[in-house]
Amino acid sequence: MKSIVIIFPYFGTLPVQYKMWRVSALQNPSIDFMFFTDTDVEPAKNIIVHKMQFADFQQIVQKAFDFPIVLDRPYKLCEYKQAYGHILKDYIKGYDFWGFGDLDLVYGDLRTFFTEEALLHKFLLGWGHLTLLRNDDDAVGYFMQHIDGYQDYKNAFTTSKITFFDEYGYNGCSDKWRDQRPQDCWLEWPFDNASKPKQSYHFNSLTRGWKQVVFEHIDNKLYMLRFHHGNLERKESLYAHFQHRGFMKDKVTNYSHFLVTPNAIIDYPKHFVSLCLRWHCRNRSLMTKYYQWKDRIIWKLVLSKTK
Repeated sequence: MKSIVIIFPYFGTLPVQYKMWRVSALQNPSIDFMFFTDTDVEPAKNIIVHKMQFADFQQIVQKAFDFPIVLDRPYKLCEYKQAYGHILKDYIKGYDFWGFGDLDLVYGDLRTFFTEEALLHKFLLGWGHLTLLRNDDDAVGYFMQHIDGYQDYKNAFTTSKITFFDEYGYNGCSDKWRDQRPQDCWLEWPFDNASKPKQSYHFNSLTRGWKQVVFEHIDNKLYMLRFHHGNLERKESLYAHFQHRGFMKDKVTNYSHFLVTPNAIIDYPKHFVSLCLRWHCRNRSLMTKYYQWKDRIIWKLVLSKTK
């Protein structure tokens, strides 16, 4: 079995989804999760914690490059995600694959999807919420390879602006992998990126097309649920990502079986299950309108301050 480590430099307050992230990480014991953090992350058998301040990590990153880098705030770390294998090479020796990701999500059974066949590739997924790369010189250093038409890492690492160097859609590193080396890429989408509240307050899977869904986590499995033509349907997920959901509440008392709804993480219902699931899958058009207007007002305020 190929060894995998997923890296999390994280500084500041943990997201509300962290507890369910942790439970789902612990239920993937064959994969390690490595933190560089100043916050309260408790070590476990497969959760490795390097406690440090942001200034300490800034120094680690700077030592990996022979030019002055810009890393002026923790959010800028997203630019460096595809360089973690190079920056942290001394920490990940011995692993076959390394990766990066986000904490505002819940995993399913990762090995169900990261099969030996999938791991024949060098680059898997390519998204900021979860990506894997083979731990060899070629894949680790590919972010530095200059190809006309794609962002150059030195430009991304020497500006305080967010360039989305690590993401798709901005001629960044993931675009370069997909376009230039498709034979080395595993680009399946067996995960669910949930819609932002201003797009749809209830969950829509932006990656797999299901609408008005909720997520069930039982043992180490994650399922997306919906009612379609009156019937309950389930689809297994690699993970589900919940961006811009800081208002979610964690109300779980039994993490062996729980439900993720648009506004809260709750125990899986014991009674009137179908009725409860229908209620949580309902259309929430008024809440969507509320977040659309809220976003517009905030955006107008931001614009007025920049004039």
